[in-house]
Amino acid sequence: MLSRARALLILSATLLLGLAPATHAQTVTIPEVGAFLPNIVDVKPKAVSAVDGLWNISSLDKTVRIDRGRVYVIEGWNHLLLFKIKPGMVVITPFEEEAPGIFTGQDLPLQGPLKATLTGDRILDFTVAGALGEVRYQMIPQQLDDPDAFNALIRDVRKAGR
Repeated sequence: MLSRARALLILSATLLLGLAPATHAQTVTIPEVGAFLPNIVDVKPKAVSAVDGLWNISSLDKTVRIDRGRVYVIEGWNHLLLFKIKPGMVVITPFEEEAPGIFTGQDLPLQGPLKATLTGDRILDFTVAGALGEVRYQMIPQQLDDPDAFNALIRDVRKAGR
């Protein structure tokens, strides 16, 4: 009788915990929250830059647009598993050239100041002093607004030894 009571207790606990065999597939979903970032219409444009255009964030394989002092999302992604970064959200502002091929700004999702250095290989190398520590990533140009201006900047960068 004790073994029957034990079996009944185990069966009850199994049913309560949802561990009993299911006839339907069970899925676990993680709720998504829209990232609290400004939209492109909320951030005023600044001066045109030689790096304006479409760029790929290589580690995410997602496209962003550098556009007159701000960087906004073309292809969205999840940040820290929970926050949904959507198209049109600004992820870097301001994005300003402090010297030929050297840019500064604020990375909003990583919550820190950034320095981006254009290399002679046509890649933007980013270093961000983020809230959770230093983060490095690269952007690769996909389609530039003014290829002639960009090529002139690349020549200057190569003369500087980068």
